[in-house]
Amino acid sequence: MVISTKPVSCAEIKNRFPQYFLDSVGDLSRSIRKIASPENADPESALFLATPKAVAEGFKTQAPVWVVNPKARVEAEAQRGERTILIANNVELAMALVINEYFLRTPYTNSHVPNIHPRAIIHDSAELASDVRVGPGAFIGAHVKLARGVFIGANSVIEDETSIDEDTVIHPLVFIGHSTVIGKRCEIHPQCCVGKEGYGYAHDEKFNHTKIPHQGRVVLEDDVHIGGNCTIDRGTFTETRLEKGLRLDNQVHIAHNCRFGRNSLITAGFATAGSTKVGANFVTGGKTVTAGHLEICDNVQIAGVSAVSKDITEPGQYGGNPLMPLQQHLKMKAAMVHLADMRKQLNSVLKKLGINEG
Repeated sequence: MVISTKPVSCAEIKNRFPQYFLDSVGDLSRSIRKIASPENADPESALFLATPKAVAEGFKTQAPVWVVNPKARVEAEAQRGERTILIANNVELAMALVINEYFLRTPYTNSHVPNIHPRAIIHDSAELASDVRVGPGAFIGAHVKLARGVFIGANSVIEDETSIDEDTVIHPLVFIGHSTVIGKRCEIHPQCCVGKEGYGYAHDEKFNHTKIPHQGRVVLEDDVHIGGNCTIDRGTFTETRLEKGLRLDNQVHIAHNCRFGRNSLITAGFATAGSTKVGANFVTGGKTVTAGHLEICDNVQIAGVSAVSKDITEPGQYGGNPLMPLQQHLKMKAAMVHLADMRKQLNSVLKKLGINEG
């Protein structure tokens, strides 16, 4: 449940996002203080009911405001009583916009953190906008530039020559390596390591390994969000780049020299080897891996627990190891359940034909 410090009227919500709220039924002057799920709704709550199951549960509550899609409108009107109903063409997106606008963007954009905590360590050459906030124990290195609205959480490390643009939130316990460039409205969650050296070694005939120093950087374009415990390695000579609007789940590894296209969605456990280039709108399920030095075109979707070992040149859905078109992968998985029975049947046929199985 998310709670506002002041009431928000249905009229204010509808007028703020007219492209998402198509229509309404009932009293638009009604105000709410909370966005809730059906199980914890109360008389101050609005419910955003995106699925048939949520609609059925929401109708049993005392919540005074329901947000439903056009398909659920007739049923909602029949059961509304004195409630107010807002009709949204995309209920989940409408909920996200309303929460961000009126309730809560992130726990670390609140006013309870002072501008610069006295226990923060900031190099004299660092340039901080007047409203930058830095938590206790944070370290800001030489020639770092922090634009307006930036928040640096407790015990985070921002190494030399890094620049962080407007309204970006660095949560506590984050490491940002030197020369990293971070755009506007980015968010990096705890325990992330952005800009460490990549995994690169030269080897001799005795199998000794000599580290190859990585001199490049990491670039995060605007609106990149990174979940907890992610690692993003710097480029060997140039850069590792995550383009605008990309979202990483927890426990994702991006190796050196990689580039991921705009608006991609990468879920937990994904890992890639170095120098792989991925196009825009890439979507992958969890625990998927890619080999290095690959190219994946725009608009590719990969099922979870898959492995990409060669270039993907055609947009579409894929899955499996070896990778194949998704429908073929699903048919193969369905067939594998029957392999033991099929083998018994084949042995029976071979025996009747007098043919050894071999």
